[in-house]
Amino acid sequence: MVYDSPWNQAKFTDSLNNPKTLASLLVVDEQVLGYFVATHSPDSADLLNICIHPQYQHQGLGTQLFDYLTKQLQTLNLDTLFIEVRASNETAFLFYQKLGFKLIGLRKKYYSNGEDAKILRLQIM
Repeated sequence: MVYDSPWNQAKFTDSLNNPKTLASLLVVDEQVLGYFVATHSPDSADLLNICIHPQYQHQGLGTQLFDYLTKQLQTLNLDTLFIEVRASNETAFLFYQKLGFKLIGLRKKYYSNGEDAKILRLQIM
């Protein structure tokens, strides 16, 4: 398992039915290795979920998937991307920092277990 509290099918369905959603699967030999789900507004986007199967992590696939997302955002003339990350998820935080995200704030007790979220922002263009 990649997440302590993974999205359920209804959450995916709701997100994918939103016309402002950008989503993509990373598929190799008919096996889903990863995905992302993001939403956008006229001036920015929010990365809601990005995931690489645990057996395929640390091979550059997350970066490739993220690069694909940023190209889509550039096509839409969007230059700002936000994401919230669990305060305890140091691996994800370091990954996003490597991609150029900057820590801009904290959401207290953001998650259902009361954990804080780090708010990160990336300027794309």
